[in-house]
Amino acid sequence: MRPGADHFGFAGKVALVTGSTRGIGLAAARLFAAGGASVVISSRKPEACAVAAAAITAAGGHAIAIPAHVGRAPDCAHLVEETQNRLGRLDIAIANAAVNPVFSPVSNLAEESWDKVIATNLTGAWHLARFALPAIARQHGGAMVFISSINGRFGIPNSGAYGISKAAVEQLTRQLAVEWGSQNVRVNAVAPGTTRTDMIRALTANPAFIEAVESRTPLRRIADPEDIAAAIAFLASTAARHITGQVLTVDGGETILRGAL
Repeated sequence: MRPGADHFGFAGKVALVTGSTRGIGLAAARLFAAGGASVVISSRKPEACAVAAAAITAAGGHAIAIPAHVGRAPDCAHLVEETQNRLGRLDIAIANAAVNPVFSPVSNLAEESWDKVIATNLTGAWHLARFALPAIARQHGGAMVFISSINGRFGIPNSGAYGISKAAVEQLTRQLAVEWGSQNVRVNAVAPGTTRTDMIRALTANPAFIEAVESRTPLRRIADPEDIAAAIAFLASTAARHITGQVLTVDGGETILRGAL
């Protein structure tokens, strides 16, 4: 059967998205809901989860809120178990939750800051995967998508720990694709370029920063969360049924010129 329009829909599917109360995660959750999926909104704050789920429901989608701290294994176990208890299945897991609490050279980074970045961005992604992938496999096929970053491919001043965590997420993607492919579970990642999110709000509020990024980006624009969400949805859809272990860069061409700068 060749991919068609229906391969981009998610009717009857259940999609779990971490870090989905704002930014890229919320944009992805909205897109899955618009495509017919039942969506699980998850982040650390129960109130924010409830608000995001209610907004999707009010717009005609189906969403529930299950708060969780991905850096804690029991939280991830509960998140996946409760998803199945309340919605009956799990088809898609999006590991989006991430932090970058401080801008500092790695050599001067406080140990607690390093621990926080690795615990959320890398260990949290692993926690979600080890509970979600068996649940997805029980549906005889599905997808997991990690959110990486182009910062995982370059040395970035004052953002080393974040970049290191994302580089490791890309290798985690490849490893899990090997381990789960035989069960028809695909594992991929999306690596956004500069995107208008709360994580870099202080930077994107600076016109000089915007101008600098746009000048080195062939498409001459910074991504919106919806641009990244579209790539996530594609990789989670059956239209990408023969894609696994890959990292899809969504950066407007920003990295094409990075080596020349």
